[in-house]
Amino acid sequence: MVVAGVDGCRAGWFVVVRYLETERVKHYVAPDFREVLDGCDGASVIAVDIPIGLLDSVEEGGRPADRYARKLLGRPRSSSVFSPPCRPALTSETYEQAAAATRARSVKGRSLTRQSFHLFRKLREVDALMTPERQEVVREAHPELSFAAMNGGHALVERKIRAEGRRLRIELLRAAGFASLEELPSASAGKDVNVDDVLDAYVCCWTAMRIARGDAERIPENPTRDPRGLLMEMWF
Repeated sequence: MVVAGVDGCRAGWFVVVRYLETERVKHYVAPDFREVLDGCDGASVIAVDIPIGLLDSVEEGGRPADRYARKLLGRPRSSSVFSPPCRPALTSETYEQAAAATRARSVKGRSLTRQSFHLFRKLREVDALMTPERQEVVREAHPELSFAAMNGGHALVERKIRAEGRRLRIELLRAAGFASLEELPSASAGKDVNVDDVLDAYVCCWTAMRIARGDAERIPENPTRDPRGLLMEMWF
């Protein structure tokens, strides 16, 4: 059985593949999400850190899964969960256009964060390829929820951008069976792939393993579908 974890990076997508029978792990960079799917062809589960399933209008706090994730993580890690844009805004080419499209679909006139807009390219890639059938393999995961699950249900206080936060996450990943990660962050980091991207892809791979084995959790327990029939859920 093969599973994969995926996280976006400046070069495209950082992909970690694990072969469960042999415990062999490999990683690579895919330039776009189509190549992620092609490279992971045959995988039983692909867990990716990107919103899957989008609303057509703006709801306070985002989708139910986003609100639930923030409650589980608590402060300060709740800030790592952003509200994805509504689908109509994804066609916007500039931040100003996207912000206007967001405000037009918000009862309270909410705008859009620039952090969210910077993810539009990757959101468009994934949204264009996702179908309810493909979602049986490709699942949305959130790295901080997964690290919290690794840590006995306790969210990690230290951020990944700090040395202590990275050390803690590497220790958790190694204890979970990713021994090859010992020197990987320093070896893989560069202008196109950050250490954060590497760690998040690895923990998404761990979540994919849990899904494949029937051990994973998801929020909400009974997720709703977006207007295209995609489940709005997170796995960890």
